[in-house]
Amino acid sequence: EADAPRRQPVGAPPARSAPSPSSGAKAGRKGGPRQSDDEYAPPRLLNRPLVVGPMALIVAALVITPLAVLGSGGADEEEDRRQNARSSHETPASPSAAEPLPTVSVSSRTVPPPPPTESARPSGTPGRGKAAKPDVKSTVTVTARPPRATATVTAKPAQETAADAVKRLAANDPSGRHICYRAYVSGKGWQKPVCDGTLAGTSGQDRPVKALNIAVHGTGGSAANAFVHRPGSKDGKGVWKPKWTAVIADGRNNYVGSTERDAPDMLGFAVNVGSGRICQTTRVRGADWGGQTCADARPGFLFGGTLTNDSWLEAVRLTV
Repeated sequence: EADAPRRQPVGAPPARSAPSPSSGAKAGRKGGPRQSDDEYAPPRLLNRPLVVGPMALIVAALVITPLAVLGSGGADEEEDRRQNARSSHETPASPSAAEPLPTVSVSSRTVPPPPPTESARPSGTPGRGKAAKPDVKSTVTVTARPPRATATVTAKPAQETAADAVKRLAANDPSGRHICYRAYVSGKGWQKPVCDGTLAGTSGQDRPVKALNIAVHGTGGSAANAFVHRPGSKDGKGVWKPKWTAVIADGRNNYVGSTERDAPDMLGFAVNVGSGRICQTTRVRGADWGGQTCADARPGFLFGGTLTNDSWLEAVRLTV
């Protein structure tokens, strides 16, 4: 019974057969049953079960992780390419009309720099002078309204009257007697005043006198009336104005006749003074100068000119 073979339990691993004598040493070194301490060879690191598992996991992680990253990157790049393709075919939206884009207007001009001159070149240094940089200046355009057109009106000085002239004489000779006068001539208007026997009017020009302006000094004033042409006269004579002027004091203007456009021509006149005597010489159309006549103070009066209706007064000289 001791030599009888032992029954192997069911499911137990088969018993290893004893190594052959020929493979004794090698089998003990490489994994065979341990025979002795000097023949024992420890298993390698990679052959240990506790090392192989973790190493396999590390290798798998090193290999799978870059592949996953590369895959996700490729997918992202593909998605970007698709988005770019879609955006290239889409029309950009126009800005909203409710929110207009701001605009900036800049007006500028470039002023070219002056050319380099010899004076700007350093002495003893050959070559051209340093070119100046262009000066960019902003310009502001101002539109202004043109000034309104203005008319310059030069007022004519007032005409000198007979009273002005006689006052000037009286200033130089306060105690003297003077008479000044001027004639309103048809087609010419008022002449400048003359005094003390100087001619007023025209001679030989066939221009009738229309009115007289008389002023006296040292005679107690004057009064006057005009004898004028009468259209359709049956007796061939003119007519007196309805009434004499009032007595005008010394140094004041006295007017007889009319300066209106259709006023009748003067044929003659009558004048008186308050003291002393007054004299006249006249010239009428178609005749030469007449003789001098005089009159005493009021109620006397002096007549000069003509009574004939188809003639007129052309010139006069008066003295006091």
